[in-house]
Amino acid sequence: MQKSIKYKGLKFFKILGVAMASILFLMFVLPILFPEKIANEVKLFANKKLTGELDFKETKLSFFNHFPSLTLTLTDFSLKGSAPYVKETLVSAQEVAFGINLKSLLLDKKINIDKIFVSDAVINVRVNEKGQANYNVYIAEPRKKKKSNDSETALRLEKIVIENTRLVYDDKATKMLIDAKGFNYAGNGDLDLAVFEIYTEAQIDDFSLTYNGEQYLKNKKVDADLITNINTNSLAFVFQQNNLKINKLPVDFIGKFDFLSNGYNMDFNIKSTNSKLNDFFTALPPSYVTWLKKTKVEGNTDLSFTLKGKYIESKNQKPDLAFNMKIRNGMINYSDAPFPVSNIFLNFDTKLPSLDTEKLLVNIDSVFFNVNKDYIKGIIKTEGMSTPKIDARINSKIDLAAMGRAFGIQNMDLRGILNMDIKSNGIYDKKMAKFL
Repeated sequence: MQKSIKYKGLKFFKILGVAMASILFLMFVLPILFPEKIANEVKLFANKKLTGELDFKETKLSFFNHFPSLTLTLTDFSLKGSAPYVKETLVSAQEVAFGINLKSLLLDKKINIDKIFVSDAVINVRVNEKGQANYNVYIAEPRKKKKSNDSETALRLEKIVIENTRLVYDDKATKMLIDAKGFNYAGNGDLDLAVFEIYTEAQIDDFSLTYNGEQYLKNKKVDADLITNINTNSLAFVFQQNNLKINKLPVDFIGKFDFLSNGYNMDFNIKSTNSKLNDFFTALPPSYVTWLKKTKVEGNTDLSFTLKGKYIESKNQKPDLAFNMKIRNGMINYSDAPFPVSNIFLNFDTKLPSLDTEKLLVNIDSVFFNVNKDYIKGIIKTEGMSTPKIDARINSKIDLAAMGRAFGIQNMDLRGILNMDIKSNGIYDKKMAKFL
C-alpha cells in the first residue's frame, strides 16, 4: 500500500515536472520561432489601422515583460494625434506592449492582440473649441466574414493596463482641464464587441480639475472601482457602478456620456451619503486642506451633484447643473479656539439651468449653528445673479470675534456683538444699491 502511494506520488511529480519544463521551453522557444513574423505583422497592423504618425526605438518579444502574457514591446514609443493635431504627440511612453493571444498564434497561425500595456507614459488628450479631438487615430472597419486563409493581425482587446502615467485632458469646448499624475489603470472586458462592459480599477496619486479657468480640485488622491458599458457604434458610455474615493471622501458615480456630431450629451449623478464632514474638506481645494490641518471637524454630511443635458457650443446649448448638501451634528474648532462652532445644521440646494448664472437658484432651507451660547439661524432663497430676487429670514445673537476664531477666518478682523433680525423679500439691484 505504501509503495503504491509512493509510486503515485512520484508519477504525479514527474508529470508536473514535465508540464513545467514544457511551459518553460515554450516560453523560451516561441519568441525565437516567431520574432520577425509577430513584429512585422504588428507593425503592418499599426500602419494600416492608425492615422497618427507612429515611432519607436526597438522591439522586444518576451513572456517575461508582462508575465504570463507573450508581448511585443515597443520602447521609446510615440504616437501623434489625429487632425487637427497631427503634429502634436498624443501618447509618448517608455514602453508600449501588445499582448499576443497564444491560442490564435499556435492553432490558427494568426496574430490577435488581446492586451495592451502602457508604462511610464504621458497621454495628452486635446479637444478644440469646435469639439475636434486628437484621439481619433484608430481606423475602425465594418465587421465582415474573413476568408479562412486570412492571416491579418487583428485587435481583440480583453485587457488594458496603464502604469505610472500622466494623463492630461484639455477640452476647450467644455472649458475643462484634467491633469492626472501617477495614473494607474487596469480595465478588463470583451472590448472587441460593439457593446461591451469594462471592469476597471484605477488609482491616481495627484488629480487636478479646472473648469472655466477656476480650479476645483488640486493634488487629490483618487481610487476608483468602476463598471462601464460602452457602445462603440454610437460612442455612448454608461457608468453603471462607480465607487470612487477622492482623498478620504467616498463617492458613488453613475450616469452616461454620449458623443454627438456637434457636442456631447451628459447625465452625471454623483453622491456621497452619510460621510464624515472632515472627509468632505479633504476633497476641497488646497487652501481648505491647509486650514484643515489646524482644525478639528466633526459631523456627517450628504452630498449630491448632477449634470444633465446637451452641450452644443454652436447652438449655445448647455446642460443643467444641481448641487445639494446636508450637514448634521457639525462641529468646527480652529486651532483650539475657546469655543467651537457647534450644532451645525444645514440644508443647502442650488440649481444652475443651462449653466446660466442669471438663472441661478439658491435655496438654504435652513442653517443653524452655535458659538458657546450665541447662535445664527436663517432661511435664504435667491434667484438670479446680477439683480437677484432675495427672500430671507435671518436671526442672530453672536460674538463676531469668537465666531471668527472658531471658523479660522484669516482675511477679516471681526469684532463686536451682532444682534440681527432680518426679513427681506424683493429684487436687489447692485447699480441702484437698494432693494426694489
